[in-house]
This record gives sequence, C-alpha cells and structure tokens, in this order.
Amino acid sequence: MLKAGNVQDSEIVLLKRDETNEFIDLLMLCFGEGLERDRVNLAEVGKLMKKIDKPVYRFIMKIMKVEMINYGIKRDGKLVSAITLSTEKKSGTIGNVMTHPDYRRQGLAKKLFRKAVIEGEKLGLDKITLDVHAQNIGAIKLYENEGFERFYHTGKLKLDPTQNEISSDDSVVLKEITDIDLDFFDSLLDVCFPQKMLENRDRNKMAKDYIPNRFIRFIASKIAGQKLYFYSLHKNDDTKTRGYISASTSKMEEGLRISSPLVRNGDSDLVLPVISKLATMITHNTNYLKLNLSMHRKALIDMMLKAGFELTEESLYMIIKFNEENTKHGET
Repeated sequence: MLKAGNVQDSEIVLLKRDETNEFIDLLMLCFGEGLERDRVNLAEVGKLMKKIDKPVYRFIMKIMKVEMINYGIKRDGKLVSAITLSTEKKSGTIGNVMTHPDYRRQGLAKKLFRKAVIEGEKLGLDKITLDVHAQNIGAIKLYENEGFERFYHTGKLKLDPTQNEISSDDSVVLKEITDIDLDFFDSLLDVCFPQKMLENRDRNKMAKDYIPNRFIRFIASKIAGQKLYFYSLHKNDDTKTRGYISASTSKMEEGLRISSPLVRNGDSDLVLPVISKLATMITHNTNYLKLNLSMHRKALIDMMLKAGFELTEESLYMIIKFNEENTKHGET
C-alpha cells in the first residue's frame, strides 16, 4: 500500500537541466542494447533529449502544457537510478525507470517510482499511465500493489522485407487524408481495441488527435525529424472507406513505423496489401517495418506471423486514477 510518508527519501533529487548528460549516459547504459536491437539511433536519441532542454522548446512545451520531470538518486556523486514523469494537462506518464547494473536490487527504482506517483497526485493529475514488458512479472506485481491496473495488452511486430517479401496485389487503394469521418472512426475503435482500453481513453480525443494539427506535426518534425503519413483504405472496385492507417518515419529509428490498422474484422485481408503499398509509397528508409497491434486481435496477428512478421515484444499498459473513490493510492 502506497503511503506518502514512505517516499520522503533524502536520496531522491529533482534532476536539473545541467544534469541531462548524466541522465542520457545512464539511459544508454540501461537501455542501449535494447534500443540498438530495435534499430534505434542512439546518437539521435541523445540529441533529442538535449534539444528539448533548449529554451525555445521548453517554451513550446509550456504553451502545450507538457512537462518532463526527471527524478534521480545519486551515490558518491554519480547518478545511479532515475525516472521520468511526463505530464500533459491533467494526465501523466511514467517512463525511463532505470538503475545502474551495479546498484540494482537495492529498492532504488521502487523509491523513485513511489516518488513520481506521489508528485503526480500533488500536481493535480487525474491519472498516470505506464507500460511494462508483459514478461516482467516482478515489475507488474509492484505496480499492481501500488494501485495500478492493467488496461491494454499490445504486441510489437517487425519485418525485414529483404528477408521476407510481402506479397502485393491491386486489391486496395490508399488515399492520403487530412481529416477523418469521426463517426466511422469511433465505430472502428470497438473492433480494434479492447473495451478496458477504451474505458480509460477519451474516445472523442482519440478521434480528434488521430491526425495532429499542423503545429504539432511541425514540432515533431523539428524536434525528432519525424514525418507522419495518414491514409484511408479502399477496395479498388468501390469508393467506400474501409478503414484508416497511419505511419511515421524518424531520424531516431530505422524503418517505417505503422500504427494499428483501423479496419473491421471482415476487412482484415486488406491489411497485408496495405502494408506492402505503404512500404513502396513511403520511400524514406523503409527496409524495416514495425507494426503495433492489440493482442486481442489474434486472427490478424496470426496473419502477420504467417506473412513473416516476428512478434518481438509484448507490453502491458497500466493506469492509476486519483479522482476515483476506489483508488488504492493514498489509503492508510
């Protein structure tokens, strides 16, 4: 049970901007191997973290009511454990939970985690979310003991087209779009995501945010070198919209990242031809494909695996809410 009095630990410090390099060094040590395996450019990640610390981007984040707060624990003047609490308006996200290999199993990450949750509640957040590897039973148990609940189980699939070529045909047409049919989009959510996940997300906001406005896209391009693509799906013999799909490229990672295809189960056969077309239409570094899918879409995942995709990682998304009477957080 989480109690505020248990996290007032003198070891925990709020990291300052001039400690960014220490934070990045620890992150690369703890997660570098996994990031490289995921074909993420570590140098670009470091540049990004330094860039968002610049006054102009801090000002932009303030306007957007976005903040990144880093807490850490030092030993002998060296940063050995850290955590990030990111906030956007009334919502928070915990990430970068990390401890130097030489200082693990001392409860440092647990102290920082509790600190971040307490501070998030003090800031007036309505909720905090996080994601964790589905196989990390110890961390999941810790988060559940602290009042977090599971609400979404997702899988990451990858494909190297040079090793496994996706068959293509002319059964689908992709049309670049700048807006969506909100009612149709909403109807697709119940098919593409589990109910528990939708209960913890604002459906209207999901629809409005599906295609970010020009300002946000500009900022994403300037900060991370990210380019976003949005398409509606059609069969070649009619004009009816069958679904939506979005993708992105970035300086930070190799390949094409594809969001969960939003299609009804009856149109699942369109997904592979769509992905094949995306890989030819978006010519920037598309020799590596990454696709996220809800694990409840078993038939679609099986289809991807048969086509040569590899399920490389499963994640659980967890949430704690502060405005509900039944939350465990803060109970004595």
